Amino acid sequence: MISDLADLKVTRNTITLRQIVLDKLRDAIISTQLKPGQRLVERELCKVLDVSRTSVREALRHLESEGLVQYAGQRGPSVTVLNALDIKNIYELRAALEGLAGELFCIRANNEQVRLLQETTHALKTAFDQSEVSEILACTKDFYDQLLEGSGNAEVANALNRLLARIMVLRAGTIAQAGRWKDSLKEMQAIMEAISKRDAEAARKACVAHVQAAGNIALQQISKGYN
Repeated sequence: MISDLADLKVTRNTITLRQIVLDKLRDAIISTQLKPGQRLVERELCKVLDVSRTSVREALRHLESEGLVQYAGQRGPSVTVLNALDIKNIYELRAALEGLAGELFCIRANNEQVRLLQETTHALKTAFDQSEVSEILACTKDFYDQLLEGSGNAEVANALNRLLARIMVLRAGTIAQAGRWKDSLKEMQAIMEAISKRDAEAARKACVAHVQAAGNIALQQISKGYN
């Protein structure tokens, strides 16, 4: 009987604490408070976060699955260092997936979804004009969340979500690159223009071009020792 399965009981407070620890560590890596290659000593993290070693260890293992933490023999966990091949692979896959998402959005999204994406594009421009990096990242996330939802293909979203954490690390760096924000805004406005015309092929190409441009910046940063 289902009632006999006591081990399925959900412990809400424990899960909430684990999620908080995970979010804190992920945000610290994405913002580079914890820098690429930096050792993640469990004892020190426990002290800073004021949580148990179990909570920290579980969060680190989850971050390993997201590609943000790596384990190397006796050295223990450290923040992942992405090399040029890693970035090339990530951006090739991202370009293919986001290109498909843009194409499908044009075909499947309703008028309200198009309107919301247009509003987000306007909000993104305001954030860029004010040079608010945190708001730029938030609006960019909203833009892609809406694009993926409107594409109507959950598998595209799932595949991109597996890349999301590493994309966020790289996105923060590419946006901070001098002059990149102007080009990035133009590229995203081009995506929106194609979508407003329901031109699926143009939307796909605009999405791919945007990702490729960001990928080139990320590779330049790697060559200069960004990571």
